[in-house]
Amino acid sequence: MFEAVAPGYDRMNRILSLGLDQGWRRQTLAALDLPARARMLDLCCGTGDLALLTPETLRTVGCDFTPAMLGIARAKGRAAGRPLPLLAGDAMRLPLRSGVFDAVVVGFGVRNLPDLHVAGREIRRVLAPGGQLGVLEFSRPRGAAARMGHRLFLRFAVPALARLSWSGTEAYGYLSDSILEFPAPETLRDHLVACGFDSVRWRALSLGAVAVHTARNPGKPKAVGVAAHHGSGM
Repeated sequence: MFEAVAPGYDRMNRILSLGLDQGWRRQTLAALDLPARARMLDLCCGTGDLALLTPETLRTVGCDFTPAMLGIARAKGRAAGRPLPLLAGDAMRLPLRSGVFDAVVVGFGVRNLPDLHVAGREIRRVLAPGGQLGVLEFSRPRGAAARMGHRLFLRFAVPALARLSWSGTEAYGYLSDSILEFPAPETLRDHLVACGFDSVRWRALSLGAVAVHTARNPGKPKAVGVAAHHGSGM
């Protein structure tokens, strides 16, 4: 499915988020407040939008399950004059050594993972002690009126807008269903705690349509960038 929608993915993201999605990504990165030279993994990086928003002082690696998405991310990085290190990998079993990153971010990818506990443990494994996690994910507004409007938008507006795209409606039907079925932010917080993270916090954005979670891998932080190494040996 993601292979099929990759060419139109960025365009539809802008349309379906009403142009807010890049701002949400920036707020996620700002919530981590990482020092220069920190090594960051953008997991489920898709077409590279979040990775390309990271400051160039950070050493960012993108990882995604879908080769077509990675191909677009690679082309966007070249066009921006900022080639990104990218690798294909499954979040359930990351092809990375333990403790290699100072931070992991996941933008709109956690919802697509088959097992949050397995993925959470893998993320903790590749984080250095004291490393940070940032998760940006769709949510549902709290107020009754906003919640109803949000549901109607997902059920009717999203498929209608998807019909304007060559990619059709299947993927965006999945998008609507996955958002409506995804656990509430409090439940995701509990999942992260159960995976061993501490300092878990979350903040609602855009009336609760999305939420930013931050968490920390317990342990004493090492000097930034010491633990990680780029290249095929990761």
